[in-house]
Amino acid sequence: MHFSKNSLSKYLLIFSFIVLTTSSCIPKMTPTPSVDLGDYGLLENKTRISEIQGTTHRSPLDGQEVQCVHGVVTAVDGGGFYLQSLEPDDDERTSEGIYIDLLAFFNVKAGDEVLVKTGKIREFNPAGLGENSLTITTIRTADLEVLRKGQALPDPIVLGENGRKIPDKVIEDDVNGYVGRSKALFDPEEDGMDFYESLESMLVQVNNAVAVSAVNNFNEVVVLADYGKNASGLTTTGVLLASEADFNPERLMLDDAFIIMPDIRLGDVITSPVIGIMDYDYGNYRIQPIKKFTFQSTNQIQAFPGHQTVALEDTQLTVASLNVLNLSHLESLARMKDISRMIADNLASPDILVLQEIMDDDGRLDSSVVSAEKNLAQLTRSIQEAGGASYEWLNIDPERNTDGGVDGGNIRVVILYRTDRGLRYLSAPAGKAGQEVGLTDQGQDLRLSTNPGLIWPLNYAFNQSRKPIIAQFEFMDQSIFIIGVHLNSKGPDGPLYGDTQPPNLDSERQRIAQTKAINGFVKDILESDPDANILVAGDFNDFPWTPAIKTLEGDHLTNLFTKVDKDDWFTYIYEGNGQVFDQIFTTKPLLEKLVDFQVLHLNSVKSGDDRVSDHDPVIALFDFGRND
Repeated sequence: MHFSKNSLSKYLLIFSFIVLTTSSCIPKMTPTPSVDLGDYGLLENKTRISEIQGTTHRSPLDGQEVQCVHGVVTAVDGGGFYLQSLEPDDDERTSEGIYIDLLAFFNVKAGDEVLVKTGKIREFNPAGLGENSLTITTIRTADLEVLRKGQALPDPIVLGENGRKIPDKVIEDDVNGYVGRSKALFDPEEDGMDFYESLESMLVQVNNAVAVSAVNNFNEVVVLADYGKNASGLTTTGVLLASEADFNPERLMLDDAFIIMPDIRLGDVITSPVIGIMDYDYGNYRIQPIKKFTFQSTNQIQAFPGHQTVALEDTQLTVASLNVLNLSHLESLARMKDISRMIADNLASPDILVLQEIMDDDGRLDSSVVSAEKNLAQLTRSIQEAGGASYEWLNIDPERNTDGGVDGGNIRVVILYRTDRGLRYLSAPAGKAGQEVGLTDQGQDLRLSTNPGLIWPLNYAFNQSRKPIIAQFEFMDQSIFIIGVHLNSKGPDGPLYGDTQPPNLDSERQRIAQTKAINGFVKDILESDPDANILVAGDFNDFPWTPAIKTLEGDHLTNLFTKVDKDDWFTYIYEGNGQVFDQIFTTKPLLEKLVDFQVLHLNSVKSGDDRVSDHDPVIALFDFGRND
């Protein structure tokens, strides 16, 4: 078939009309040679990104088809790219960014102006369907066009001074249930969760960021904007403290999706603006920087020199507690030696040392081995080699894989003690796994039926959790009971920015039952001897104000954290929040002998390579001559 020049033009015009009228993106007027068909203002059926995002945590268009979504690419990853509108509305509550989930390959780069012709809105749960996680609003598409390349990116939204004020007290206080299903007030001005949602997938900027954590094993670091100027809970030493009413929504997590994260430490200042995408994953909003930044090291950890010890009087006794983080001489003899030096130098070889997370003799190997004798022998030998004291140990091997922690590790609480300063271990048959300790006699003659012993080990509260160990000593003719504790983990609890609000505390019920059992045994001792010196120490995996800790205290125990400045209220830093897990409690007769209580910030303020554990030790000094 042969077409004349005029007839060919005619058929091409008809074909062009068919394409234009069947496409989802139709110009409002007949195009002329001077009109760019990609001009967003000339498109009918267009959908603004702000309409898709809406003023809720889930898109009002979830599951619907959308057409003609226009913007500029701000960042590209392996599955798609982030798109930001070039025509923002005037409502700060609606995000102008969105993630484009590509169903086919397109060669797009940052700075490309893109038209998504058709696509489907999908709320994507990064933790998996049905998991306690917020969702990310996405457009799934295989139908888009790159209109122009090399376009300027939108100006990032500044967070903090000279920009949008970051909420500093409330994470979410309007929802009681599931955020994604809630019709509660969307309140970005007060609620941190809503604030970050209103910026989802947008470019943001943080100026003068100061680190309130070190880079963790996932290459994440938490910072505050503006040197932390407007942050609540920031101590003079640069640690951001969590409190009962404030888990610090002003914390900004930086991640490494698009950059190589530098080795930032607590207190370091990022000297260039941090510009990145507001993202969400693993239960946290996070900023994904799109360009490298510079930082200045401040050696902030030098603000925590450790324990300044003095020679003890013959009437004085020191008791310390430390979580040694899955300690095994087979897995890392070097780390064991570092811990030994800490005990010898920073703790000055306390008379009694309550250690948590001592592993069995073959570490994580999931074998029939539960004994820790070789592990403890190497630890005590290493302490002496580091210039420390000679220690004996009290240990009850658990039944295999019944006390929680890593399978095969069989972690347990162990009590070390020295005998060269007048402390005497009161001999009695040693308890065994599953055997409950009891009491004999009354008053000053009160004794444990087994020494060491386990407090109510068959109680359901201690299923798959460490059983509390108790030991009895004598010092200056006075009996002292030491209870070593490692309560069950907060791991099952919901994230602060999870879909369930307030965050579910699934693990709390078990800790309350555990502390009720321990408190009950303390009361049993005091009923037989009201003047008993009782000390409870360890990793409680809970904060001083929580129901579990208040249950432990009851009317008979005092938390020694009440004796220190609030700036020292942390033994562990998690996602930038300084918090108290490691604590010591005493009965009134022993509290009257207290001379000093210190938190030694030797681990929490350091990066992973520099610290020997993730917990700080706590140490108490008592003078038994005060009652002479």
